[in-house]
Amino acid sequence: MCAELARTNVGRGPKVDRMPTERRVADLAADGLSDQDIAEATHICVTTVEANLSRVYRKVGAPSRVEHGRRMDQRPPSDAAP
Repeated sequence: MCAELARTNVGRGPKVDRMPTERRVADLAADGLSDQDIAEATHICVTTVEANLSRVYRKVGAPSRVEHGRRMDQRPPSDAAP
C-alpha cells in the first residue's frame, strides 16, 4: 500500500496541502465545533462543511472527527495555520 501512496503523491499527516476553506473548517472541527457551528462561523452551508471535512479526513488518513482532532493536537507549532 505504501508504494501505491507514493505513486499517487498522497501524503499523510498535517503537511498535506489543503485549500484555505478546508483548513479553516478542519481547525474549527478540531476545536470541537459542530458542523452547524462551523457553517455559521464560515458562512457556508452544513453540507459544504461535511464535504470539506470528508476531503480533509481522506487527505490526512483520519477515519473520524475524533482522530482528526487528535492529529491536529499533536502537530508541531510550525505546521499550524497562520
